[in-house]
Amino acid sequence: MIVGTRETVAGHARNARTGWIALVVVAVATAAALPLGSVTDAPVQLPLLLVALAAFGVVVARHRRVPFLTRRVVVGISAALLAVAVATPPTSSKDIWAHVMYGRIVSVHHASPYVHVPADYPTDPALARVAPAYRHTPSVYGPAFTAASAVGTAAAGDSALGQRLFFQGLSALAVLLALLLLARRGADPGTLAFIGINPAIVTVVSGGHNDLLVGVALLAGVLAALDGRNARAGLLLAIAVLVKVAALLPLAAVIAWIAVRRGSRAAARAAAASGAAIVGAYVVAGGTAALAPLRQASTWHSKASLWTFPTSWIERTLLGVHPSQSHLLATAAVAAVVVIGAIVVAPRLRDVDPAMAAGGAAFVYLLGAAYVLPWYAAWVIPVVALAWRSRLALLAQLQASLLLLIYVDRPGVHSTVFHDVVGTLATHVVPVVEGLILIALVIVSARRLRGRAPHPAGFIG
Repeated sequence: MIVGTRETVAGHARNARTGWIALVVVAVATAAALPLGSVTDAPVQLPLLLVALAAFGVVVARHRRVPFLTRRVVVGISAALLAVAVATPPTSSKDIWAHVMYGRIVSVHHASPYVHVPADYPTDPALARVAPAYRHTPSVYGPAFTAASAVGTAAAGDSALGQRLFFQGLSALAVLLALLLLARRGADPGTLAFIGINPAIVTVVSGGHNDLLVGVALLAGVLAALDGRNARAGLLLAIAVLVKVAALLPLAAVIAWIAVRRGSRAAARAAAASGAAIVGAYVVAGGTAALAPLRQASTWHSKASLWTFPTSWIERTLLGVHPSQSHLLATAAVAAVVVIGAIVVAPRLRDVDPAMAAGGAAFVYLLGAAYVLPWYAAWVIPVVALAWRSRLALLAQLQASLLLLIYVDRPGVHSTVFHDVVGTLATHVVPVVEGLILIALVIVSARRLRGRAPHPAGFIG
């Protein structure tokens, strides 16, 4: 008995040591990878990110087996990584400069970024930093983010440093707010680590992307719904939609959860609050003019989309047009996401909290939409962190990791071998993995809906 106890203690100590080593590796590798976003550094950045993500997986697995993390350690490392991310100029993506320009169209030029494009202001010093593809593209972001961009660019003036620090700092604050919301509810350190030291999240902060604003708004809305504050939940979820309209899916999922768990009156209050906020904001932003750019964006598709192959073949072979010239891809993708999302969400409407309903809806979009980028994972990770031990959370992390890795390969990468290998994985392997995950989600959800599945913890949570 004593020998067995000693062996158990020794095993726990080894588990903790491995976890602590992996934690150090996550921090060091992530911090080292952040400044290496240029195309010339891609062959170095990729292995660093691979090491960081693998070490993060070890941390999660070890803490799940024998908890060793503490809140103080997780928050400390997270704060350090966020500081590095904000201090590092973004090089892997130029989205941040599009955010700046759209904000300046409002704050400096007193016009609408939904009607005017950056190229309409050739003398603006910020235009040169905008990627050419976005210089003739109106804003596809919601009115809430446009308003925040206008405030930030007004404060930063013509300072490029001030402009980028505003958007990177805004993303970092979103992470800190998510950690604060969870810590105040007594969240396990593993929950905090799933967000705060996750390389997939830290890189979003470095890029100054607005997706963490969606993620923290969804998390806050889920927590408000769990507390029975239905109108507040509706307003918070509306903020997510007013940053990116795709958040309508998790908004609908949470309202459906409220209807099942709290009743139709509670759901009506949440729906009324969110509906009034969304409609009111879009009316102020220009009404249909503010929605028009979304139609143009609906023709976009990303290289790792599972729709790339079938739709490209159908449109080129049967219709004789290029995918970007048709809305077939968008129509098929939206229909599939809505149907599959409903199947995935339905059996989770009776859960004790709406986290898996909201997270499942957002995750289905990430898997099945025509256009998805690595930073979109920030919509899902903060919410599913509430159930970070679940298979749904682990699958969301898997997709986030794959997208982060394959997007290290970008136009301009000099190594032909690197480009061919990573590019092939992006267009031929990742879409297959995403399709298999979707199929698994549908099968498990259908079984749960029929009541023939074991306890949810044994499947995709």
